[in-house]
Amino acid sequence: MAAAIRSRLPVVRIFLLPYLVVLLLFITVTGAGSAWLYYQARQAQSELLIHGLLQSVTPVLEHLSHSDLVTEINTKASWLRNELDIIFAKIPELEHVNVETSNGGFHKYHGHANRIITQKTTTPQNRQGRDLRSSTASRRLYSESRPLLQIEFIAKDNSNSPVHIIFGFNRATLQDAVCRAMMIMRRAIMLFFAFGLICLLIALGITIWAAKQTRGLEARMQKLYQRAKTAELMSGLVHDLRNPLASFRANLSSLRILPKERDEILKEMDQDLVRLDDKLSSMLNLTKQRDEQVTQVNADQLLQEIDRLSAPILLQNNLELHCRATVQEPILVMENGIRDVLLNLVINAAESGQQEGVIDCEIRTEPDKVVMTVRDRGHGVPKETDIFAPFVTTKDQGHGLGLAICRRIVLAHGGTIRATDRSGGGTVFTIILPQPPDMEAGQ
Repeated sequence: MAAAIRSRLPVVRIFLLPYLVVLLLFITVTGAGSAWLYYQARQAQSELLIHGLLQSVTPVLEHLSHSDLVTEINTKASWLRNELDIIFAKIPELEHVNVETSNGGFHKYHGHANRIITQKTTTPQNRQGRDLRSSTASRRLYSESRPLLQIEFIAKDNSNSPVHIIFGFNRATLQDAVCRAMMIMRRAIMLFFAFGLICLLIALGITIWAAKQTRGLEARMQKLYQRAKTAELMSGLVHDLRNPLASFRANLSSLRILPKERDEILKEMDQDLVRLDDKLSSMLNLTKQRDEQVTQVNADQLLQEIDRLSAPILLQNNLELHCRATVQEPILVMENGIRDVLLNLVINAAESGQQEGVIDCEIRTEPDKVVMTVRDRGHGVPKETDIFAPFVTTKDQGHGLGLAICRRIVLAHGGTIRATDRSGGGTVFTIILPQPPDMEAGQ
């Protein structure tokens, strides 16, 4: 009987691994996209925040172009100082303001108890190599590490003298303001990421469930296949048994009509019973469970035994058996089963129509497997014929179960057997057995 159908849906390899790849891609793409979106949004929010700060100081800058800066700087109650005090009150993030001209200036900053302190200055700040432009302020908010974010404006008074006004904002406070504004976006990103991940896991669960259901369907189909195969075997057996039974009945009738030929008729009846017994024994060999234990077998000794057992039929057909083993270590096989397979193949080769010469039987090793070959110079195998199917034979005498039994034994090892045409005429039977045997594959 042919090997049982096995599931071809390895869940881990076909479903879990691709989904893990998809999950990794989802996390990578979504994570990278979310990070890019978050930083872009943070940059935009930083620009909005800086723009709001600049809108608060722009009127002061515009008014400076119409003022006398020398008077504004030296007068304690000047318009400029009062406006800057108002800006300090309106912008909590503002820490200090430096007003610098070529003739001096003043410095306003938060003192104790959050009081605004004004100090006159004569030396300008050292700004060599520093970028204090307002156009880069939003980018510098996160790229710099200094506690203050400084923004410099250059204006000119009514005497066309340059005035440098440097505003210093608390960097941490500005970043906290941006962070609060970004809170909703962070929550939205995390929510959609979690939702997408949950949907992906649900899809994975549905796929695994579908795979299990498919496996259950495969198991039911396997039972139907086994029943159909059993019915096919029984049908072939019944058909194959009709001929010896018909012959037996004819001889029984002849025994009544021709009592003088009793001995010859009884001999033919005995031959019919032997044929019936051979067919039933072959059917039992084909259908019985292969529970033989795998053992270490010496390849040379196995071939010697094949040579000894096949010697009578080879001698009868004027043939020789050339055995060769290139195996250094013992092979792991079911000894009795593999011996029966090789012996059956050698006998088939002897009965393949080869008139003289040599039949080759070889055992060799390849990585993780043993390869056995039997070569003959017979008539070959008819095209489009499955010679390993039950009740299929190319010989005049035979019941067509020998090669089917061979395939079942090989499949019980988890191996394969095939027949191919030999160059120059004949057939090559090749058996490939994994080492160690994959016994589950042939159950």
